[in-house]
Amino acid sequence: MGRQVGRALLYPICLYFLAFAPIARRSSHAYLSFALERRPTLWNVFRHLHVHASVLLDRVFTMAGGTQKFDLRVHGRNIIEDHVRDKRGCILLSGHIGSFDMLRSLAEEHDVAVKVMMYTNMSKKFNAVLETLNPGLAKAIIPLGLPTSLIAAGQFIREGGMVGILGDRLVSGEKAVEAPFFGRMARFPIGPLLLSTALQVPIVFVVSLYEGKRRYSVHFENLSEPCSERARALTDASIKEWVERYARRLEHYCRKSPYNWFNFYDFWAR
Repeated sequence: MGRQVGRALLYPICLYFLAFAPIARRSSHAYLSFALERRPTLWNVFRHLHVHASVLLDRVFTMAGGTQKFDLRVHGRNIIEDHVRDKRGCILLSGHIGSFDMLRSLAEEHDVAVKVMMYTNMSKKFNAVLETLNPGLAKAIIPLGLPTSLIAAGQFIREGGMVGILGDRLVSGEKAVEAPFFGRMARFPIGPLLLSTALQVPIVFVVSLYEGKRRYSVHFENLSEPCSERARALTDASIKEWVERYARRLEHYCRKSPYNWFNFYDFWAR
């Protein structure tokens, strides 16, 4: 029935979650109190849920029809164009902020090879829906947690491809380091840094922020060049410096567009 009808349905859906998802509601309230630098209202929490729902809905339409019907404004385009021109692989590091799928669809339309490393056992039902719209989705994913994950990522990058990773959510048993995030210490995984060091490729920070209606702004930044040391020889100081740099850039964009960050749990819990 189209995007307009779909967006109309988001209002009762978000009201439902506002009423019956207390953990998400409390977590949104806690995060927004930092990002907005004031006590958030119930309307602010609703808006946070609604932006998340809007981005999820747009995933369906980008999978089905690409990005042509969206207004995309790309910042730092030269950074990614240099990698494409030189056929130099890299890691595209983002977070649960905005829409990584908008970036992936944009890359597909411009024949840029991008795959995403992710845990495929999460959001199984939603991903199954997306695969019916874009049967090639499964081929654009490198499953995490398998013995062959690093080998597959390395081979793809050596062929000039780009591997996307979301670096702001921990999985049980994953190596992590603490860094300041909105003035409080939070734990971030160091997997992207270890991958960059092992494969000797740079890391490009990227976010695609939803700005309302059909507008998205895509931002590329050079985050780090590969460390010449082997992963096992990385010092605690160099790892901590890298994690803090990532946390600062993530916080910058969370402040710039506070409703675009989608971690609806106690992010600062130890």
